[in-house]
Amino acid sequence: DKMKKLIDKNAFIIFLLVQLICYCNNKIYAYSDEFNLMIEAMDIEITNVNGLKLNEEVYNEYQLFVYGSPLIAYKGQRWKNVEDGHWSMGSGAWNGSGIRGEYWILGENYNGKEVHNHLFPVDIEPPTSPTQWRYAVISDALESWQDVSKYMDDTQREYMLTQKLTRNNITYDLTVPDIGLDKVRIENYATWKSKGTVYTQRYDMNNKKWAANFLIPPMAGDASLEGYAIFSNGMEYVIEEEKNNIDIPITYGCKVENLTDYAKKEHVKSIKSELIINGKSVDYIEASETTAVEDSTEYKVTNEMFENSSVLVLNVQVKSTLFTKFTTDGAMVDVKQYMLYVYKDGEEPEVIITGDNHVSNDNYANYPKLPPPKITSVEIMQMVGGSEEELWISRKTGKAFICAGQTITLQVKAINSPEKVTIEFDGDTSITTLDSLTKQFEWTEPRNRGKKTIVSSYSKLQEMYKGKIKMKYERTIGEEKVYTYTYVIPYGTKQTLHSWSTLREISNNAFDINENKLFTRIRNPYEIVLKASGPTGINTKRIELDVFERWDTLYNRDISRYTKKSE
Repeated sequence: DKMKKLIDKNAFIIFLLVQLICYCNNKIYAYSDEFNLMIEAMDIEITNVNGLKLNEEVYNEYQLFVYGSPLIAYKGQRWKNVEDGHWSMGSGAWNGSGIRGEYWILGENYNGKEVHNHLFPVDIEPPTSPTQWRYAVISDALESWQDVSKYMDDTQREYMLTQKLTRNNITYDLTVPDIGLDKVRIENYATWKSKGTVYTQRYDMNNKKWAANFLIPPMAGDASLEGYAIFSNGMEYVIEEEKNNIDIPITYGCKVENLTDYAKKEHVKSIKSELIINGKSVDYIEASETTAVEDSTEYKVTNEMFENSSVLVLNVQVKSTLFTKFTTDGAMVDVKQYMLYVYKDGEEPEVIITGDNHVSNDNYANYPKLPPPKITSVEIMQMVGGSEEELWISRKTGKAFICAGQTITLQVKAINSPEKVTIEFDGDTSITTLDSLTKQFEWTEPRNRGKKTIVSSYSKLQEMYKGKIKMKYERTIGEEKVYTYTYVIPYGTKQTLHSWSTLREISNNAFDINENKLFTRIRNPYEIVLKASGPTGINTKRIELDVFERWDTLYNRDISRYTKKSE
């Protein structure tokens, strides 16, 4: 009986472990478009030798390709609570809830070997600063710096020798030459996106040697790849009745932003942009040793493509990738998405747009003197504590900004008989993506607490983030029609301005950031695109909007000295 109970108990434990592994694998298998594009371009295996799946969360947090999850019951696995840790205990990457910290084992590499976390805190740290340590001479240290096979470009070596060293998220006024080349062994050279590491040994009071590793930030940690498409004839088109087709001119490409003096165009192995329309590749451009590519093409739309509909919607994507000559960098990836609308002449009471200008159409001869609709005013407010307030204005950029996760309301006034006003968001697709955190805060939690939600159903919440949205008509004041719309900026929206959070990642020190960089530019601002349409044309207005930080992290920060009132 005891033997049977033991077997049953062991079988149950094995069953739970299998379920946990399956759960972890299933949870991390639904990759984002950007991650899919990267692993396909790099030809990285999705499954390792032990059958574990590649973990996108671990890559996003640590820039390491790891299979499986820290939640797998590894022998020797450890956890430590860390104030600025990247993980949630018993869950995934830190998302604002639960216990925050670091796991010692992140998962496995392709060959099934455990991958350890370089951010896991050490158990014992001496009371003195590394600037005061007595370092030991290491026999192969000098040789490691002379080994040219360890780096691909002289810039890497120069960078490693000039940067201040970081340990346990604290950056010290200490460089490799300060310690001595014969006392510091180079382990990994920094690249555009990966950190450099060096190894030292120090003596304690009893002349016992202790190992001590230091990190050096990436050469271009803030660099981002920004794809784009330019539609010189606007976003809406009409095939004239006597014609069978129309050619839509598209200029597309990508460029690298926020490079440093240490990141050179010669480091670029491949930079590529691919134009994809309704899921099919249309064109691409590729080059090397440059930080920008651009090309132009024409996309032909024919009447046969409408399939018994009066409107053809074209989902245009620009997928861009960049590979450096440093193999540890992985790929820089960006995906931009745009929606074009093509109408059959005579079946849609709207006309073609050229930029923001109306193009006349004989179908509207009944309105010879009436100009196209015009947007007379736009008011954007933020919801703070249940009331509306003006948007904050950054003193550095002079532009309005908001935080990811915050709610904004828009009021648009238009004249000249507008029939509708629509709203779109241009920029990184994260601002139009309903992520899990936004769903939790805007739908799941309010319903669990019995509170009223912004929308009446989950499907309407999803519709908020799908393409062109029609604003709600409220009333008419004199000659003006008033339209309103409420929008929740997704929590996963990429920041366009540096915040405490992004600067901590750069300095690796929660208590020592360069405050002069707060509110400085990371990437181009998003654009709110408003279109007022009527029987005589369409008028378009674009408004830039920056995103600074997550709204739920600002409660303990004073941003008043960085902002000014609206003019």
